[in-house]
Amino acid sequence: MIFRRVLLLLGGLALVAGLALFVVWLKAPAGTVVAETPVVPPQAILAAARILPAGTLLRADDLRWVQTATADTPPDSYVRGQATETEVLGAATRREFRSGEALVADQLIKPTDPGFLPAVLAPGMRATSIAVDPAEGGAGLITPGDRVDVILTQSFTDASLNLSHRSVGETILPNLRVIAIDQTTKVAGAALPGAIHAPAAALEPRLPKTVTLEVTVHQAEVLMVAGQLGKLQLTLRSLADATRPASLTPEEPTWASEVSPALRSLAPGPGASPALRNGRAQGGAPLGVEIIRGSKSEVVCYSSTGSAADCSGTSGDTAPALPTATPGGPRPERPKS
Repeated sequence: MIFRRVLLLLGGLALVAGLALFVVWLKAPAGTVVAETPVVPPQAILAAARILPAGTLLRADDLRWVQTATADTPPDSYVRGQATETEVLGAATRREFRSGEALVADQLIKPTDPGFLPAVLAPGMRATSIAVDPAEGGAGLITPGDRVDVILTQSFTDASLNLSHRSVGETILPNLRVIAIDQTTKVAGAALPGAIHAPAAALEPRLPKTVTLEVTVHQAEVLMVAGQLGKLQLTLRSLADATRPASLTPEEPTWASEVSPALRSLAPGPGASPALRNGRAQGGAPLGVEIIRGSKSEVVCYSSTGSAADCSGTSGDTAPALPTATPGGPRPERPKS
């Protein structure tokens, strides 16, 4: 009897436990739902391709598209699909941007915005424009943001000057930054990856009429005076040279006699007087030059104006005698003047 009662008791406990488990199972949720974080695809934003100092005129090679998560996109960024790189070409940076840093609209100033040109200029600098023809302005291949040298060429009409010193060229202002061509600061440049290519006709350079340069106060004065002295020519510097500081040592001028061997042959020799070496004849005395033709030589005299003259009045200013050539022998070398 006792054994049967123990079995009944155990069976009742098992039944109660089963019912309890059944109730708990009914009250439990059907299944645990794990919340999934939505996957946000990255987007491309316009960023600096290299370090861009404040006042940089943006060109195509200053920009690149970078992938970033939407949550990391700064406000006012230029997002691909919503903006294009052409919107910022020619704009100036208000501050320095690191390489890879996103460009934001409120840190750029566009050419149509008030105060654009002062924002482009470095502290203490000025903007000065000069008139150019197609050749002087690089045939339309010089663009805003480029670095150029300014060359002055002059021609002198003073009859007392030696022919070899009547024309001269010299670099008067090196490594100047081009701010604008005519009335625009935009540059075509190379297209970025993914950009829509413009028709070929739209990429043809326009021939400039004026070029605006960034100069100091003194350089502006030099440029204005040089424009009254002779002809100005712009020469484009390479990108490597553009990053180097300009030399403080002025370049030596290039005279006509250094360009033309014919004029150099009329120049005074090493034994000439200082006045002749400086391009002037003293007292109108003719200058004698020995000319060699094969095995024959002759002395021809020229006046201070470069015209033929009588050799009877030559003095110590006559060019030094050259070695006599022997028939069939090697031609003697002409002494350097």
